[in-house]
Amino acid sequence: METLTDREKKVLELIMNSYITSAEPVGSRTLSKLIANRWSSATIRNVMSDLEEQGFLYKPHIVAGRIPTGKAFRYYVNSLLVPRLPGKRELQILDGLTAHRYSQVEEIMGDASRMLANLCKYAGIVVEPRMDLMFFKEVEFVKLSRTTILVLFVTSSGIVHTRLVNTEEDLPPDLLAEMKAYMNERCEGSPFYTLRKKIYEDLTRDREDFHSLMAKVMDVLEEIMGKDDGREVYIEGTSKIIDVPELSNLTRLRELFQAFEKKEKLLKLLDRSMEQEGIHVTIGAESEIREMRDMSIITSTYRIDEENRGILGVIGPLRMNYSRIIPIVNYTARAVTDLLRVM
Repeated sequence: METLTDREKKVLELIMNSYITSAEPVGSRTLSKLIANRWSSATIRNVMSDLEEQGFLYKPHIVAGRIPTGKAFRYYVNSLLVPRLPGKRELQILDGLTAHRYSQVEEIMGDASRMLANLCKYAGIVVEPRMDLMFFKEVEFVKLSRTTILVLFVTSSGIVHTRLVNTEEDLPPDLLAEMKAYMNERCEGSPFYTLRKKIYEDLTRDREDFHSLMAKVMDVLEEIMGKDDGREVYIEGTSKIIDVPELSNLTRLRELFQAFEKKEKLLKLLDRSMEQEGIHVTIGAESEIREMRDMSIITSTYRIDEENRGILGVIGPLRMNYSRIIPIVNYTARAVTDLLRVM
């Protein structure tokens, strides 16, 4: 990170705060008023010119005024940002999440994403943890027709994964009940990534009438854990981005919504953020997703237990109010962690 003089830092901070609020290019006269004319417009213009040469600002039009670059936002987040505590109204809304009694994990994640979207006025996102690292609690087999079975895998944290399985034969209910009891006793508390090995071992030595269903169950596990994009991603508030002035171009909006639909790319980006604990800010081109070059993602990890964690956050424009949104994301992650640990 480059070293700036105190005057450059002050000018850059003023420009950042002004642009975050107005979404308009910031000129020297605006800055002069903000500092009560302590520096002349000429002095400020010289500092702005130096910042432009260093890649922190650019001039979008012939008119006066500069706009911060992605480099400027990175410097601002790393070196100039002063997070502020959520206000009284925000705290009431955030505390409302932990006060609610939830019976399903999916409800927590859906409400958390909606709350983030409503509080921050941008897209709120919550991603469930990776299935293979979670712990098996129980399985349920529901017979829907003569040859169709609904398989429900329940994790130790209460997350449920369901798949339809088509069998070649009509399996009797008592066999399904016996299979359920067998798997629940054999596999409870095991990480999902070990289940395939256990089932494969059982296939070589257990009852012949178990073989067909056990093979199907293994196929289901392969499908669930073999695809990262099989994880549930809860996104709320994408329509709020339509109101962002710098993203009002219909072509840009179309590209952005297509990026939201490309869950695989988004998951890879969020997984990189999850490699470290706590708050992580991805700015513009750092995401390596072309459609999100004008966007920032503020994320934080939440935990189910010591081994399993997921990620949540907010997706918005580069000029998000970081000092306000970062504490909200952090508070929400702690609230979701508390809720999941008491379920």
